[in-house]
Amino acid sequence: MPQLQITAETMTRMKTITGISHVRDGDFMVNELIDILEQKIRERQ
Repeated sequence: MPQLQITAETMTRMKTITGISHVRDGDFMVNELIDILEQKIRERQ
């Protein structure tokens, strides 16, 4: 499974979007962001 390299700046920006401040796991944060985006897509349909 490929590892995703996430810079500290990207993590900070994602924390701002997801509202998560205590998580250091990039995979978890990416999944949270995907959930938010999927919800926004559903709301537009």
